[in-house]
Amino acid sequence: MGYGKVLGLGLAVVVLGVASAWAGDVAKGKELHDPSCAGACHAAKGAGDVNALYTRKNRKDSLEKLKAQVAFCNQQVLNSKWFPEDEADVVAYLNATFYHFK
Repeated sequence: MGYGKVLGLGLAVVVLGVASAWAGDVAKGKELHDPSCAGACHAAKGAGDVNALYTRKNRKDSLEKLKAQVAFCNQQVLNSKWFPEDEADVVAYLNATFYHFK
Protein backbone atom coordinates (compact mmCIF):
# COMPACT_ATOMS: atom_id res chain seq x y z
CA MET A 1 0.00 0.00 0.00
CA GLY A 2 1.43 3.36 -0.99
CA TYR A 3 2.14 6.27 1.32
CA GLY A 4 -0.81 8.28 -0.06
CA LYS A 5 -3.27 5.45 0.64
CA VAL A 6 -1.97 5.00 4.18
CA LEU A 7 -2.20 8.74 4.81
CA GLY A 8 -5.72 8.84 3.37
CA LEU A 9 -6.81 5.89 5.49
CA GLY A 10 -5.33 7.47 8.61
CA LEU A 11 -7.10 10.75 7.88
CA ALA A 12 -10.41 8.93 7.38
CA VAL A 13 -10.04 7.21 10.76
CA VAL A 14 -9.33 10.54 12.48
CA VAL A 15 -12.29 12.26 10.80
CA LEU A 16 -14.65 9.43 11.72
CA GLY A 17 -13.38 9.50 15.29
CA VAL A 18 -13.94 13.24 15.59
CA ALA A 19 -17.38 13.01 14.00
CA SER A 20 -18.47 10.29 16.38
CA ALA A 21 -17.08 12.20 19.36
CA TRP A 22 -19.24 15.19 18.42
CA ALA A 23 -22.32 13.03 17.85
CA GLY A 24 -22.98 12.87 21.58
CA ASP A 25 -24.59 10.24 23.76
CA VAL A 26 -28.30 10.94 24.28
CA ALA A 27 -28.60 8.88 27.49
CA LYS A 28 -25.57 10.53 29.08
CA GLY A 29 -26.88 13.92 27.95
CA LYS A 30 -30.14 13.31 29.79
CA GLU A 31 -28.21 12.32 32.92
CA LEU A 32 -26.29 15.62 32.77
CA HIS A 33 -29.25 17.77 31.70
CA ASP A 34 -31.89 16.75 34.21
CA PRO A 35 -30.18 17.73 37.47
CA SER A 36 -28.10 20.61 36.09
CA CYS A 37 -30.24 22.35 33.50
CA ALA A 38 -33.80 21.38 34.38
CA GLY A 39 -33.30 20.97 38.11
CA ALA A 40 -30.76 23.60 39.08
CA CYS A 41 -31.67 26.34 36.62
CA HIS A 42 -35.06 26.05 34.94
CA ALA A 43 -36.90 24.91 38.10
CA ALA A 44 -35.07 27.47 40.23
CA LYS A 45 -36.39 30.23 37.95
CA GLY A 46 -39.94 29.10 38.64
CA ALA A 47 -40.49 28.00 35.08
CA GLY A 48 -43.20 25.50 36.03
CA ASP A 49 -42.68 23.14 33.11
CA VAL A 50 -38.88 22.96 33.10
CA ASN A 51 -38.91 21.84 29.48
CA ALA A 52 -41.12 24.67 28.21
CA LEU A 53 -37.98 26.55 27.22
CA TYR A 54 -37.35 23.94 24.53
CA THR A 55 -40.88 23.95 23.12
CA ARG A 56 -41.69 27.68 23.12
CA LYS A 57 -42.36 29.54 19.89
CA ASN A 58 -39.08 31.53 19.82
CA ARG A 59 -36.80 28.64 20.76
CA LYS A 60 -33.37 28.06 19.20
CA ASP A 61 -33.69 27.56 15.45
CA SER A 62 -30.43 25.84 14.52
CA LEU A 63 -28.08 23.20 15.83
CA GLU A 64 -25.26 25.77 15.97
CA LYS A 65 -27.35 28.07 18.20
CA LEU A 66 -28.29 25.15 20.45
CA LYS A 67 -24.63 24.18 20.82
CA ALA A 68 -23.74 27.79 21.64
CA GLN A 69 -26.49 28.03 24.26
CA VAL A 70 -25.44 24.79 25.97
CA ALA A 71 -21.81 25.99 26.02
CA PHE A 72 -22.87 29.39 27.42
CA CYS A 73 -24.98 27.81 30.16
CA ASN A 74 -22.19 25.38 31.03
CA GLN A 75 -19.54 28.09 31.30
CA GLN A 76 -21.42 31.21 32.41
CA VAL A 77 -24.65 30.20 34.11
CA LEU A 78 -24.17 26.82 35.75
CA ASN A 79 -20.37 26.70 35.88
CA SER A 80 -20.78 22.94 35.71
CA LYS A 81 -17.24 22.38 34.38
CA TRP A 82 -18.44 19.97 31.71
CA PHE A 83 -15.97 18.89 29.09
CA PRO A 84 -16.80 19.54 25.41
CA GLU A 85 -17.89 15.89 25.16
CA ASP A 86 -20.40 16.48 27.96
CA GLU A 87 -21.78 19.52 26.16
CA ALA A 88 -22.09 17.39 23.00
CA ASP A 89 -24.02 14.79 25.00
CA VAL A 90 -26.47 17.40 26.32
CA VAL A 91 -26.91 18.84 22.82
CA ALA A 92 -27.56 15.31 21.50
CA TYR A 93 -30.21 14.76 24.19
CA LEU A 94 -31.92 18.09 23.59
CA ASN A 95 -31.83 17.64 19.84
CA ALA A 96 -33.18 14.08 19.95
CA THR A 97 -35.89 14.98 22.44
CA PHE A 98 -37.05 18.47 21.44
CA TYR A 99 -35.42 20.01 18.38
CA HIS A 100 -34.76 17.33 15.74
CA PHE A 101 -32.20 19.33 13.77
CA LYS A 102 -30.33 17.40 11.08
